[in-house]
Amino acid sequence: MSGKVRTALVLVATLSFGGAGSQTAVAMAAAGGETTPTTGTTPTPATPETSTTPTTTVPPRPSPRTKITQLPKSSVSDGTAPIRVRLSGTPALNSPAPTLSPSVAGKWKAVGAYETFTPTSTLQPCTSYNLTVWAGTDAAGDRPLGKARKVRLSVLCPGTLALQQALSRLGYLPYTLDSSHKANSGRGSESRSLAAHYAFNPPRGPLVANVPHAPGLWYEHLDPTTRGALMVFQETRHLAPTGVADRSTWASLLATETHGSNDPRPYTFVTVSESIPETLEVHEGRHVVLATPVNTGVSGATTEQGTFPIYARYTSTTMSGTNPDGSKYSDPGVPWVNYFNGGDAVHGFPRPSYGTPQSNGCVELPIGTAQRVFGMLSIGDLVIVG
Repeated sequence: MSGKVRTALVLVATLSFGGAGSQTAVAMAAAGGETTPTTGTTPTPATPETSTTPTTTVPPRPSPRTKITQLPKSSVSDGTAPIRVRLSGTPALNSPAPTLSPSVAGKWKAVGAYETFTPTSTLQPCTSYNLTVWAGTDAAGDRPLGKARKVRLSVLCPGTLALQQALSRLGYLPYTLDSSHKANSGRGSESRSLAAHYAFNPPRGPLVANVPHAPGLWYEHLDPTTRGALMVFQETRHLAPTGVADRSTWASLLATETHGSNDPRPYTFVTVSESIPETLEVHEGRHVVLATPVNTGVSGATTEQGTFPIYARYTSTTMSGTNPDGSKYSDPGVPWVNYFNGGDAVHGFPRPSYGTPQSNGCVELPIGTAQRVFGMLSIGDLVIVG
């Protein structure tokens, strides 16, 4: 074999591992031509572009909004008890405290999840308040409430038992609270907070009569004895003597107990006996200070028996009406009149005698005696006919 052929075979073998340049060399060798080996360069493939996924920024979730989870009941049975508002978390340090309107002496304090108001003495009995939880209120870590919340709170009037005990402590009822129950039985003043505590939480001890022949008392009921005592108190304190314990009455009762201002008069009442001879007695405290014969109503116009508070008084007035026989009467200038039951009154009237039924339902006294009796009595004093 010639040297050219061997060279060609070696070249084919060598270049068969190349790329496109190797194929050219083989073709040239097959054609019998000589080639000069060249160094083949393999092209570097292009680096593909890196694929990128767009990144979305997720905003942080807002903290939850503060919530009110508990509000006080709209009806407040004890004005001395704390008022509580519960939030969904512990109130933040800069969170505004709720407010009460009208304002009340006391203090708000954050305790746990609660905003708590403790009155210095009491919320006023028989009074309505507006409680406002402000929009900026926030629990620690939460967003503010966002909208103010308002609630109407109505403080109830204390009950009749509390009224009877207060009037007894002040001397307007002839009864004393049993001292074994460790409550003020009328021996002195007391703090307003304690007086209010007794008003909303009266002790259950009995009331014991402290004057002879005391008018009967219907416990825990606004009976004539209690209503009359209340009217005397209201008249003494320059209030309308309605016999109803309203807001102004309870405000005055609490103030009077705080100052220890007892009834300046001894307990006073009148008894009328329809037994012949008919008589009237004026009782002051433990004593009968006046006794006199009187006339009560005739048949067909009898004087009603019972216990009645005096509700109106006149030094002189005209009295008119219908006699038992159907005829009309009108008597001007009737003196020293104390109305106690409808048109029935204790008053002066001239008669030849006294001690038997002669009137048209009233209790008639000699005019001079009627003037004395008038000066002893007051609106609310009881007239007991029996």
